[in-house]
Amino acid sequence: MSALARYFNLLGKDISGSDKEPSATICALKKEGINNIWTPHSDQELSKINPDYIIYSTAVNETNPEIKWAKENNKIILHRSELLELATKEKKLIAVSGTHGKTSTTALIYDTLEKNDYSPSCIIGGILNSKRSNSVLGTGKYFVIEADESDKSFLKGTPEIGIITNIEKDHLENYNDGFEEIKKSFRTFAFNAFHNKGLVVCIEDTVTRELISNDFNKEDPKIITYGFKDSKYNPTLSAKYKTENNTWDIFFKNIFAVNLKLQFAGKHYLLNALAAFGAGYLLGLSPDKIKSGIETSKGVQRRFQILGKYNGATIVDDYAHHPTEIKATVDAALYLTPKRLLVLIQPHQPTRLMQLWNEFITVLKERDEDIYITDTYIARGSEIQGINSKKLVSEISKPNVNYLPGNIDKITEEVKKLIKPDDLVLILGAGDITKVGQKLVNSYEILATNSGNN
Repeated sequence: MSALARYFNLLGKDISGSDKEPSATICALKKEGINNIWTPHSDQELSKINPDYIIYSTAVNETNPEIKWAKENNKIILHRSELLELATKEKKLIAVSGTHGKTSTTALIYDTLEKNDYSPSCIIGGILNSKRSNSVLGTGKYFVIEADESDKSFLKGTPEIGIITNIEKDHLENYNDGFEEIKKSFRTFAFNAFHNKGLVVCIEDTVTRELISNDFNKEDPKIITYGFKDSKYNPTLSAKYKTENNTWDIFFKNIFAVNLKLQFAGKHYLLNALAAFGAGYLLGLSPDKIKSGIETSKGVQRRFQILGKYNGATIVDDYAHHPTEIKATVDAALYLTPKRLLVLIQPHQPTRLMQLWNEFITVLKERDEDIYITDTYIARGSEIQGINSKKLVSEISKPNVNYLPGNIDKITEEVKKLIKPDDLVLILGAGDITKVGQKLVNSYEILATNSGNN
């Protein structure tokens, strides 16, 4: 929603809005000139503005007072995906879909096109470090978006190029027929892109591989698969790790193309980079030009973002909240060979924790790192009886996996007691757990400043 607000503000439209509570995002929007934002939602405040369009997200339901007012006053009401479709309809759309990796992949593609003077527009689910924004108004013909599958909104619009990073069970509350409906939706997305310039897919992902094998001809030049060089699936684009200099050799149809140095660790980030390579190939970019964009990409906030230090420990913040994402991010942290890895996890939404309960247990039972799980963040809805972090830790039943209750301030103070010099502290979650990392870094900077003044 904030990205759409920024985009239409850049177009010179009058923007107002509301949310259930104050946030750093609201403060940032006001600094950018979008001043008329209020909390909480209020039909009285909305009536003062009397806007032409009311835009809502999936988190807002029909009982919301502003939606009720809009209906009573015959306003045009659009889901955010419908507004995004309007914003992109005059451009050639590059849409990045998948259960995981969408944001990082979108950033890599945007930065690659920007580096090569395409001047693309972009709307993304995180803050691009290169632009300090989640929305960019470019002058070129391409529009790069993070296509959200959580509420099927990724089926809006017709992508010129489509990317599928992976397909897993998630957001089942929005899919009445469960995982089969999720797979069917991705199949529709894939066909929409295939009938234009092309489709880029991760062959290493089981479900995506099945989709491509069953419904497409993998040898079609409009389909680019990607994976590892030693993969038995023979991807179009592949990569082989070079331990001697921590780089990757990139191959196209088994022919060496270029050597790549990644900014961030982890095989999952390499796969994201290969997806960006695939999009570049479909656009006709040379391997060297794609390489230059990926190697200079500054990434996106909250994707393995190194915040700073606390008491000699490195503090890293990441958005990961699905078990697969958590596993991949912890593995990436281990690439940095820390003296000790301390992991703080905040589950997101009781419904998601319930749906992925067994997956959480399976992933976390395999870990030997020091892990602390906080109470579940509730973005909407309410608690579910018997589904909570304390019970999750009990069922994992490992001495290195601990329950850490309390609000953000209490959690921060407890984590301070746990941190040792040379630790790598990895903070994972899509909710307010991100505040812990910033509080740690800020408190240490204040302490260092005061010590210096003494």
